[in-house]
Amino acid sequence: MLKKFLLLIANIISLFFLSFSYSQDIPTIRIGLEKVSRTLSFSNVGKMATDYLDMEVEGKGFVKIEVRDSTAFIETVNGLLQVTLPLRIYPNGYFINYNSNHYRGYLEISPNSWLINVLNIEEYLFSVVPSEMPAYYPLEALKAQAVASRTYALVNRGRHGEFDLCSTVHCQVYKGIRAENDKSTRAVLETMGEVAVYNNQLIKAFFHSSSGGYTEDCKYVWGGDIPYLKGVKDVDELLNDSWVRVIAVNELFEKLSSLGINVNRNFSLELEKTVSGRVYRIWLRDSDKAYILMGTTFRSLFNLPSTLFDMILEGDGRILLKGRGNGHGVGLSQKGAKFLAEKGYNYKEILKYYYQGVDIAKWY
Repeated sequence: MLKKFLLLIANIISLFFLSFSYSQDIPTIRIGLEKVSRTLSFSNVGKMATDYLDMEVEGKGFVKIEVRDSTAFIETVNGLLQVTLPLRIYPNGYFINYNSNHYRGYLEISPNSWLINVLNIEEYLFSVVPSEMPAYYPLEALKAQAVASRTYALVNRGRHGEFDLCSTVHCQVYKGIRAENDKSTRAVLETMGEVAVYNNQLIKAFFHSSSGGYTEDCKYVWGGDIPYLKGVKDVDELLNDSWVRVIAVNELFEKLSSLGINVNRNFSLELEKTVSGRVYRIWLRDSDKAYILMGTTFRSLFNLPSTLFDMILEGDGRILLKGRGNGHGVGLSQKGAKFLAEKGYNYKEILKYYYQGVDIAKWY
């Protein structure tokens, strides 16, 4: 109990200094939460501002705003107040309430009707790390995730134009304060400002859930020969991270037809694999033609956990897939990081295991 209390006090102190440095060294980041075209309800609002107007919010900070055609209509005691977007919504204190969640920093409704959370990158990571990696994982694994996610965020600033990153798996999963956890927050604080670099440049810090025993070379997934994103042998424990799927042949024909691939019933399949064992290309041949389907496309078509699989054509009109792993397989393997941490690896050793030849540097 005393240990937990001291950790809580340490986190509070660290958060105080983090808030103090908000306007100094820590970069801010803009996270697109959702596209809005309806009435929005906020609470714990202290102030709102446009490019031309500042408005104090009294009472408990309840605000309703309707968004239409790049314009916000704010409900007031005297009726609707019409303002031109962007509209910035600031908390009364450290967080603002929206849609049954709490957010640090402030919220902004953009001219294109996006609701954006603007906050410093360390506060962003408080939510991202436990959203991307289970918070019960060992601390050193969580610290590796914190460095990878921080690096990823910095590299991808501006990815969506008016905001930097979205809040989904397309970028990194971000759920606001409700996802935060003391242990993962500690991982963020203990690595504050640290990033992975190659030749003093921020790396493309891709990560995935499980490699299935071997990570993938980036060139087979997105193209490009990146020296620190080569495939590496992962921990043996992940060889047991398996999955099975069954696909009806008729479903296969329908999916292929949607891509303009029309094979007749008398066809054959051949899997072309990479060094890691993942399916790079699928060759489909019938009596008339040969077609090539990328393994990554096949995975998307059937929503498969990975491209690390074998395929068996059964005689009852079914295709049996037996695979391992989860995700694209490039970069940091999160389950692998867990096992490495349990074996005594620290977070820097974990990162250097999956990102070959990198250094861990203090960026700010």
